[in-house]
Amino acid sequence: MKIILPKAIFLLITITIQIVSHKSLGQKPRDGLRQKEDKYESTGIPNNCDDKVYAITEIGNLLEIENIESKERVIKQLGTALPFKCNAFAKGTNNKLYAVKGYEQASTSVYEYNPKSRQGSFSKWTLPSNADGGWVSGAVDSKGKLYFISTTMENLVRIDIRKADSEVIWSDNMSVEGWKKENCKNGCNFYINKKDELVVKDNKGNSVWNIAINDEFKIVKADVINTNNEVNPTNDVMEYINSSGIFMSLLLGRDAIFSYSAKKNDIVLLIKIDTIKLGFLTEIGGCNNFIKKSEKILEEEKDELITATTSINESIRLKNIIFQLGESELQPESYGELDKLVRQLKKYRQIEILLEGHTDITGDAEENIQLSLERVNSCKKYLVIKGIEGRRIQTKGFGSARPLKRSGSEKEREINRRVEFKVIKGIG
Repeated sequence: MKIILPKAIFLLITITIQIVSHKSLGQKPRDGLRQKEDKYESTGIPNNCDDKVYAITEIGNLLEIENIESKERVIKQLGTALPFKCNAFAKGTNNKLYAVKGYEQASTSVYEYNPKSRQGSFSKWTLPSNADGGWVSGAVDSKGKLYFISTTMENLVRIDIRKADSEVIWSDNMSVEGWKKENCKNGCNFYINKKDELVVKDNKGNSVWNIAINDEFKIVKADVINTNNEVNPTNDVMEYINSSGIFMSLLLGRDAIFSYSAKKNDIVLLIKIDTIKLGFLTEIGGCNNFIKKSEKILEEEKDELITATTSINESIRLKNIIFQLGESELQPESYGELDKLVRQLKKYRQIEILLEGHTDITGDAEENIQLSLERVNSCKKYLVIKGIEGRRIQTKGFGSARPLKRSGSEKEREINRRVEFKVIKGIG
């Protein structure tokens, strides 16, 4: 028997179905690449950490230090990297820096800065409000997760960069075995050691506590830094092991970075800065104190162009994209790298990309723009032939406007001739 519903009831059922369907769609993961059920949930964040150490001054000036363990150390002044005063930052295992505004007690966004491109922006993560003088120190653990503490250690927040939200793991009302609030009444700084313990040092003294945070919070070791040459206040501490296994304990003073030797009971001056020019030092960070060189890249990640740490608008270079001089037709040697991109675009179907073409600095500028556009359109054509929807791929030719190298040697011209892509939608 055919049932005929009154028009009003039929309309009500239709609207209800539409609402339920819309709600179901709205409950999809906010970030398809880093959703809870993916393969990264129970693993460490892919670790490509280099040996560079960064120090920041209160007014945002950034120092990049290579070979800090040797007399041949290289110190670069990267200028004012942050748009705010900073007391706390951490270097992620993706070699990016994550910083928060100094003295901020209201809820505040974490700033993500890429020293390689010298570009930064506010991220999707926020730290909660506090009544503790603001965020004073940051660190990274062996899994690549970031940590920030407030001035007297009343708040500790952890961030997994594959997820959308930060996690408060220690608050003022939390009981920690062996811990007294007075330990950090003058402020504390910290790093995380190879056991993933918080190593906390009081800012104006030499007391140090190791605090287990894996299954339960408790002090597992209390110690004192014994030295004839004190660094007070100590604005930050850090453990450093480079890819060759050289170990250092680093202490940050207001105008210098020191190396502390427990065996010699001594502190050695490594770097001294002009605080009138740069401001006083507030934080030091690196991500290389856990990983042996052979462990840096997870097997599952090493051949991927898009990983769990890829950010929106991060430039990723496609290797071995070959064209004849002055031509836009793809050469067969290019197919392997583009096939990698095809596989990942099929894997992460929510992602959309922008292909960018660049030429060397020789020739007519307008012609170079046209040539670079034709070349990336050839790449797009190949991806579409391989089954990627054209709407997911935008293209742009920059010609010679964005060279990586500015001299005219053939080697450097070759570096400038490149195809890059950015994920512009589908992450975060």
